[in-house]
Amino acid sequence: MQPGQPNGEFLTRLANAQQQLAAGLHANVEALLAPVLGDPRYRGVASNLLSIAAIMAGDADAALGYARAAVAGDPNDAHFLFTLGRASKLASDLDGAEAAYRRALILQPDFAEAIVSLGIVRKVRGDVDDAIACYDRAIALRPGLAVAHANRSNALALKAVLSAEQSLDDPPSDEVLQAQSRAVALDPNNALLQRNYGVLLIKARRRREAVDALNLALAGRRDDVECCVTLGFCLRAIGQVPAARELYEMWLGENAPNPLVMRALAALLTRDGHIDLALSWAEKAAAIDPDPHGLLQLGSTFMQARRLEESLAYCRRAIDQSGGRPAFYPTYLLGTNYLHEDPQPILDAHAEFGRRLLPLQSPRPACTPLQPGERLRVGYVSGDFFRHSVTYFVSSLLEHCDKSRFEVTCYSNLGWGDAVTDRLKSYGNQWVDCDGMSDAQLQQRIRDDGIHVLIDLSGHTSSSRVFLFALGAAPLQMSYLGYPTVTGVPAIDFRITDPTIDPGDMPTLESELPLCLGRSMFCYRPDEWPPIGPVPAIAAGRVTFGSFNNIAKVTDRTLDLWARVMNAVPGSRLLLKSPAMAQEVNRRNIEAFMGARGIAPDRLNLQPWISSKNSHLAMYNEVDIALDPFPYNGATTTCEALWMGVPVVTLRGRTHTSRMGASILAAAGQAGWITGTEEAYVSRIAGLAVDVDALAQWRTNAREQLAQSELFDEHGFVRAFEDALLQGWRFMAQRPAAREALLLGRSAVVAV
Repeated sequence: MQPGQPNGEFLTRLANAQQQLAAGLHANVEALLAPVLGDPRYRGVASNLLSIAAIMAGDADAALGYARAAVAGDPNDAHFLFTLGRASKLASDLDGAEAAYRRALILQPDFAEAIVSLGIVRKVRGDVDDAIACYDRAIALRPGLAVAHANRSNALALKAVLSAEQSLDDPPSDEVLQAQSRAVALDPNNALLQRNYGVLLIKARRRREAVDALNLALAGRRDDVECCVTLGFCLRAIGQVPAARELYEMWLGENAPNPLVMRALAALLTRDGHIDLALSWAEKAAAIDPDPHGLLQLGSTFMQARRLEESLAYCRRAIDQSGGRPAFYPTYLLGTNYLHEDPQPILDAHAEFGRRLLPLQSPRPACTPLQPGERLRVGYVSGDFFRHSVTYFVSSLLEHCDKSRFEVTCYSNLGWGDAVTDRLKSYGNQWVDCDGMSDAQLQQRIRDDGIHVLIDLSGHTSSSRVFLFALGAAPLQMSYLGYPTVTGVPAIDFRITDPTIDPGDMPTLESELPLCLGRSMFCYRPDEWPPIGPVPAIAAGRVTFGSFNNIAKVTDRTLDLWARVMNAVPGSRLLLKSPAMAQEVNRRNIEAFMGARGIAPDRLNLQPWISSKNSHLAMYNEVDIALDPFPYNGATTTCEALWMGVPVVTLRGRTHTSRMGASILAAAGQAGWITGTEEAYVSRIAGLAVDVDALAQWRTNAREQLAQSELFDEHGFVRAFEDALLQGWRFMAQRPAAREALLLGRSAVVAV
């Protein structure tokens, strides 16, 4: 055969390989093409086909090797680059995949399949809008390309969920709503019209009406993913969580698996402590669509399964896969507080988040001295103005506000309310329901209200508006209470704390410096008064320790410490209560961990959450001594235990979260229950366990002593808090260089 003359056998082998791959068969392709690789004329095509076969087999290393060989042979072949992109994605190299697809499209701009694949990568990175733009472009080129339509549908459904949660659009006018309402009335069986009307009602923040419209839409099209997830969001937003769960379960029972609905269900199950089921749905969803949202849900669920290292690993993967988008950080940041005993890695993670935020797009309003008689206008931003831990500590600030010096506005990021919400509204401060407003809309509202000091009460917890603060909505911005450390937002100037938690020995950011009150940052107001029972040990003949904290705080570190306590007090029992205790996987995990440390299962009482507050508090009558977790102390649970006459022993550490217990106990007048070492922690608890008279005396006198303590001194707390706000404002307003000095880190703590 002459040089350059086609080899009939090789061409036949290549054709056969292509036919087998088109039929979904890949097992024999390698043997079929092995001889062809020896001919440099066909090596590139053969390598490309072998890479496709390896992709079908799930062999990422082989796929990458063959694809790179094909591209090396002909770097200007768009199809070779397309295969390289597919192989790179299989190998989880999203940067490599995106680069390969973009190079292919430079060579062949109308390569529709490459455009779709680029869109898939953009979606996997969390950029839904860019993904939809890619799918639209591919459909314009190839209207019949099914894969483009399928991916576009999924991306639009995800966008609908995100838009409903973030309300990125301006509310529609009454005219628009009326026109859509008339259209629905004329054609009430049109599911698409009903769904669109429901979406408009969401944007108008009329969610209860939206639920009705979306229900009708879903009745017309039972398989509509977008309608299902949007309706579920609406139900959650108005507090009907059980109905949302029922909706998702029913939809999944009737339709093909869908990762959006699976993730939504996993989130609800996680919230309610059904971790076994939640993990199953989250894993199935991530297997179908391993985008950052799916990874983040896995991280959130693992956090409630006491698997913190795995949780943070999934959250970190979500962040990295998204290219460091700030929206994917909050769960990860919260998790660092549960895990780390050293404040530096916590600070570093939050500082990294802060660097990811966009710089301020417009100057912040100036801090200027107040005019004679002018009141300081303070705004509190929270998604927790209902029966929630936050309200036990901020109620006094809202009720006892000195209206001669302050004008308070509550910005409530909550789509529903309860009796506590009504009580908070009754205190006479201005109230703005900002749920559904975009950050830009809320920023403008805050500036129109002339707020001087804006205070974040949520940080990186659920229903937060922390990204609003990144916009610099007010002249002076602070964080307080709802999140246990810095948020990392550069535009937050101070975090309100106290000398016990922040004595000046912790690392600081260039902003969000500690503004220390002259007393504890905690002032507790109970909302129930169940009777305090006798010391349980007297009747039981044994001591019962207890902790009613979130299970994420019950780390291996904490359990190991508690096992030492129980071994130091023979015959003692441990009562743990948390929503996640409803799940067998968590109970068995804890029983196995404690069993390995000599604590038999019959010494453990693992109880799920109780919905009735009175019942929850009454269960403290079964506890002799409450054990504070470490390194993330309790706050509300510590106050509740004290209120129910149960002593709490805490271990003071080096982080904000591991000093909350010390701040609360010192304010309660019980500094003797604060320890500084593990040995002292075990010894102090063991000493209390044998002093039944002391336990009985505290139960008898607890509420009287608490009423006289700093922890319950509402008026003193409010005056100290408000004085701190005024001092912070004067400091920033009267010293032009103060802000610059603070941001350069030349001041560590402003004591009040």
